[in-house]
Amino acid sequence: MNASVPVATIDGRAATVAQAIDRGASILTAARRALVTGLADAPLEAIAAACDLAESLGAAIDAGEPETASPAGSVALRVGSVTADPEELRVRAELVIAWFCPDSLDGISALPCRRLAVGPRPLAGWEHVPLATEAAVDAAALVQALLIDPVIPGDIDPVLVAACDRIAAAIRPAGCIGFVVPSDSDPLGLSAWSQARLVRHLAHDRPAFNVPLPSTPRDQLDNAAGAAAVLTWRYGAAGGIARADRRGGRFLPAEATAEQLLARSEVDAVLVVGRLAPTLEAVIADRANDLAVVRLDSAPAEPPGGAGPSVHIRAAAHSGVVLGWNGREAVIGGSAANGDSLQSLLTRLHERLTEQQP
Repeated sequence: MNASVPVATIDGRAATVAQAIDRGASILTAARRALVTGLADAPLEAIAAACDLAESLGAAIDAGEPETASPAGSVALRVGSVTADPEELRVRAELVIAWFCPDSLDGISALPCRRLAVGPRPLAGWEHVPLATEAAVDAAALVQALLIDPVIPGDIDPVLVAACDRIAAAIRPAGCIGFVVPSDSDPLGLSAWSQARLVRHLAHDRPAFNVPLPSTPRDQLDNAAGAAAVLTWRYGAAGGIARADRRGGRFLPAEATAEQLLARSEVDAVLVVGRLAPTLEAVIADRANDLAVVRLDSAPAEPPGGAGPSVHIRAAAHSGVVLGWNGREAVIGGSAANGDSLQSLLTRLHERLTEQQP
């Protein structure tokens, strides 16, 4: 830990961990409606502990991931998903398609196979199939149609037909196909839905899978798949849970996301477990004057403060189990000598909160 930054603060002033836990419990107990968010920057054990706490509060819970912002809900629930670890691209794929990705793939470019970049932006070292972003849905559907029957009606945009014919021609001889896809889809989720259908179609007769690009900054833990798995197991959905209840959590995609609840001022206190994406931090900053914030994370610096009540407790380096996009668990290690773990802090906060509740 950074010795110059206090382990715990209350309203920006240094405090002991015990004092911060007591104050955080008081804030959450007094809230009319609370929200638990973050979670993707936390191991599975801490996510489960956060769920326990959310259930005691009857709080909303959402990890802030893009898919729960879609009105139709998760693409995985609507059409299924076939995902794999990035290493699968190196050891298995004969063709890799970057599907409407940003202009940097952070290390994925060096692959010993044919590489096709589909979308408006070229990628250095990749063959480029130029297509406008708004053509993503039609492109996925047309490529699938061309793979089934190369004869298509003549009233379709010839530019789209030429691009999709080139993509289909690359796919036909490939024995294993990996798609690199961005984690943030369009607001309605149609682009991710259509592309997932294409991958599922291919997977019926050959290995085919998606490798989602991480949505978290490099210095954060990427356990978005773990957060989605825990929330789905407990509440039936990966996020957008209006009320955390194992007997039946209320799933309201797009409506009960962390961003929407905060923006509409429907919650007056938020428990942040782990660090957040900049977009969610911006929404919290907009509510700085009338929102109480309790943060538990391993950030090396003090988070931005606001005029409302705030508590920040820094946890030790991450330790526990995380879940990869391929469904494989991995154990990460931290040193207990450097402070309490996220799970330990959440358990202590939950115990204190239970003592304070009437």
